[in-house]
Amino acid sequence: MDLFDLKLKPMLAFSSEPFDDENYIFEIKFDGTRGIAYVDVENRRLRLLNRRMLYFEYRYPELRELLDCVRAKRVILDGEVVVLEGGRPNFYKLAEREHVEDRNRIELLSLTMPACYVVFDILYKDGQDLTKLPLLERKRVLEDIVKEGKHVLLSRWVRGKGKEFFRRCKELGLEGVVAKRVDSPYLIGKRSEYWLKIKSLDTLDCVIGGYTIGEGKRAPYFGALLLGVYEGKKLRYVGRVGTGWSEQDLAELKRELVKLEIGKNPFDIFEESPQIMSKVRFVEPKLVCEVKFLELTSDGKLRAPSFVRLRRDKLPEECVLA
Repeated sequence: MDLFDLKLKPMLAFSSEPFDDENYIFEIKFDGTRGIAYVDVENRRLRLLNRRMLYFEYRYPELRELLDCVRAKRVILDGEVVVLEGGRPNFYKLAEREHVEDRNRIELLSLTMPACYVVFDILYKDGQDLTKLPLLERKRVLEDIVKEGKHVLLSRWVRGKGKEFFRRCKELGLEGVVAKRVDSPYLIGKRSEYWLKIKSLDTLDCVIGGYTIGEGKRAPYFGALLLGVYEGKKLRYVGRVGTGWSEQDLAELKRELVKLEIGKNPFDIFEESPQIMSKVRFVEPKLVCEVKFLELTSDGKLRAPSFVRLRRDKLPEECVLA
């Protein structure tokens, strides 16, 4: 079957510390929503597929500009949807765009809070599967056929000098860097050491498996979220997070959590004190959130975690200690 007719999962990266190596290129890790773009210039049709295997192009009508920026009949691109503010991604503005369903408001936000599609790879061109080509060859094809526009950008990269590139990105307040081997194929739906992510902060995507009942000012909401990551097919508990929300966030998240409540503990590996257990409500492990933290303790728990945001673009099974 032709790749253009398939729902493709993106290639993923493992974590790393900053390094220098001429066998790698280094590019900015954009803080946005990953999207596989199916650009059918011939029929003037654009589809954007997120990591949950849902199409979401209707939320970003301005990204139809891709149809005018591609010099080919049909291509599949990999990239990140971002809302830029002062030249840097603003994930909170992007999150506002991600929640909107009303068509009139979508159109309004496309003008007042426009998104960009930052392209960093190409998987397919006019019937040709390009995934087995080395990365630098794919980059050359990409640069030949995609021209930049108001809402379409090509990801810039440097070769070899990863430490300096990471330092500059960190100074600019960017999320981090992705290192990619110059001979890397594109491994659809696989996490590979061909690609390495280097983050400015220690953050982790976690599955929400429950919450504790709120007390005092938090009584209408919740006290903390119970978090986990997958080890193989088992969901391991990594602790609780109880800070990082606005009151509006607390209210919205509580409404979602109540709908997901279950009577059974979803964690396969779990340990908590009886005092905490008396306040716990378990939920279906469907929501993903990102937390920042100081370190992982010797028993695998998050030290001093703080909630950053929900990650509606990620699947629970993608939450691993990679």
